[in-house]
Amino acid sequence: MSENKLSRRTFLTAGSALVVLHTPVVRALESSGSVNIQDYNPQDWVASFRQAFKEGQTVVVPYGLECEDLNTAIVIPPGKTLHLQGRISGNGRGRFVLQDGCKVVGEQDGSLRNVTLDIRGSDCVIKGIAMSGFGPVTQIYIGGKTSRLMRNLIIDDITVSRANYGILRQGFHNRMDGVKITNSRFSDLQGDAIEWNVAINDSNILISDHVIERINCTNGNVNWGIGIGLAGSTYDNTYPDGLAVKNFVVANITGTDCRQLVHVENGKHFIIRNITARNITPDYSKKAGIDNATVAIYGCDNFVIDNVNMENSAGMLIGYGVIKGRYLSIPQNFKLNNIHLDNTKREYKLRGIQISSGNATSFVAITNVEMKHATLELHNQPQHLFLRNIKVMQQSATGPALKMHFDLRQDVRGKFMAKQDTLLSLANVHAVNEAGKSSVDIDRVNHQVVNVEAVNFRLPGKER
Repeated sequence: MSENKLSRRTFLTAGSALVVLHTPVVRALESSGSVNIQDYNPQDWVASFRQAFKEGQTVVVPYGLECEDLNTAIVIPPGKTLHLQGRISGNGRGRFVLQDGCKVVGEQDGSLRNVTLDIRGSDCVIKGIAMSGFGPVTQIYIGGKTSRLMRNLIIDDITVSRANYGILRQGFHNRMDGVKITNSRFSDLQGDAIEWNVAINDSNILISDHVIERINCTNGNVNWGIGIGLAGSTYDNTYPDGLAVKNFVVANITGTDCRQLVHVENGKHFIIRNITARNITPDYSKKAGIDNATVAIYGCDNFVIDNVNMENSAGMLIGYGVIKGRYLSIPQNFKLNNIHLDNTKREYKLRGIQISSGNATSFVAITNVEMKHATLELHNQPQHLFLRNIKVMQQSATGPALKMHFDLRQDVRGKFMAKQDTLLSLANVHAVNEAGKSSVDIDRVNHQVVNVEAVNFRLPGKER
């Protein structure tokens, strides 16, 4: 990602009489309820949908029907519903534009293929539909260049497969307040499952309870192939709210077979929790130019990552905000808790947890971590660093289990380092190799500016 880049079972069903009655008079009599798209001209589905939305509150695509060759935009009037039991397909240029109060709901076989849903209003609902097709860039688009506030978007129980992007938000020009994207499945995608990009005006975002499988960019597009990604705008080490993506929760995510599962850049005030990952490796999206990590955090402030379970996967990368080789911001004020990583079944080396953190008046707390065949690597220096209940084992042939590199005064990145009145507090930290011997690499630390509190902390050759 770059800084500039970045449902089923509701409403009315058509009465049996509507299946055989096709007159405008009958349709007019039903204008306050539902209409069946099969009662309109099958030679011109675009005109038929436009007329149906004028005449009915709910437009039904019935079981067994496919409305083909949708090739342009259809604007759904405010407050109306598209009810999918059958399928609508297009050439990639067709889309339904949802205004205030619009709903697209499906049941059983209700699906869209190569048709985009374009969100342009408040109180919209998309629920229970299946979406696919590599024609459009994204299945659901949330953006537009109109400056306005959109509230209370619900996307629930959708299935997106064999497509480019699942959900794409471009948020520079407008604002969203109150978004729930829940209970969905994303598989076999080239782009991101959910991309919330340049979303500096948004707040109260919940992305939860998703299964993400086989995200693999093979078309050469740079920065494609992430599970869930959120981004703000330009990096700034003072972390102004106006440049950050903020006030969001990513929770209850199960991901397999991709290069990167959860990604945040230039974010603040967020929570990532309850992540289960397997097989997050460099075998996927090889040319997309993105790091291999289950959770990747770049230049973020004030966040919590809690309860992450990873197996045979790259772990976490928490690092600088960098643009064109310039180090512009460093993570600060965050907590990692209850992190588990088991890479005993992988034959090649994968990242464990690599953290760069810093700045005065900042803290980092890392608690309850257990990793096998992985390394915990810490760079730079925040003002307060707390490690509690850390258990790491790495094979000696690969390297140390714990790396602590704090003395970076000769490194240009050292400008983000807290330089006085700092505290390093360690308790119950065990870093060993496969033989159970201490396996720690720690740089020379200037003890005039660092106070070390350690309990059960193993250093090479001694404990203190």
